[in-house]
Amino acid sequence: MRRATALVVALTVVALTIVACGSKGNNKGTAETARTEVTEVAATEPAGDGLVGLPEQCSPAPYTVVAQRDGELPAGSATFGVVGTAALPIPLVPDKAGALTPAQATEQGANTDLLGYVLFFGDEQFGPSDVSMFGGYAPTGVGANRGTISIFPKTATPIGVGDTLTPGTLDGLEMVTTLQSVLIDFKATPDELTSYLNDIAGSVTVVGLTPLALCLDVDLSWEYSKGSSALGTLTVKGIFTAPLAPRTIPFT
Repeated sequence: MRRATALVVALTVVALTIVACGSKGNNKGTAETARTEVTEVAATEPAGDGLVGLPEQCSPAPYTVVAQRDGELPAGSATFGVVGTAALPIPLVPDKAGALTPAQATEQGANTDLLGYVLFFGDEQFGPSDVSMFGGYAPTGVGANRGTISIFPKTATPIGVGDTLTPGTLDGLEMVTTLQSVLIDFKATPDELTSYLNDIAGSVTVVGLTPLALCLDVDLSWEYSKGSSALGTLTVKGIFTAPLAPRTIPFT
């Protein structure tokens, strides 16, 4: 039985901070096509429209998805109304051997195509300027809810349109930071720390990706607990679209 907590992203942020302060430490064709399309969109389309270049099914908020925790600690619903969204790009600079200086890792992170993403969604207003490695994961309003969907490439091939990601470790990358390829979380209160049991079930498909926005087709579920027994299941399902925030400093 594998047990994970909702603090996975926060813990990797701590590792990132250490690296930044000086510590050492799919489908190839579709990915290449996606990078070409991203370049073309950036060059030809107006920058003010975050949905430029995305497929028709990728609608801006507000939209409705399944974001529901059943069982003993219910939250969300099967018709969850998403109002606020943002997607945080996280550069990956594999450096398990510690060959790079912090400055070199930062420089590579600013230009690499090898990115993971955390997509934030909630039933309260927020946007790209309200999220970071250190914030935006919990609701701020009374009665509000927020969720996250995290995706990371399992190999050195960047995530591209049409790729389907399944849960697992990033065993194809020489990373110091321990990451999972797919994660979800959902919070109904600002201080909620939910634990999860066993493995995540399902997959995430990248429907659209541009310099300004991310669109995911999500079908995931994960048992949650406050001990060794499951209390219920968190289900996150639907088409999620979010504008991109600036990329973070890199994971190594």
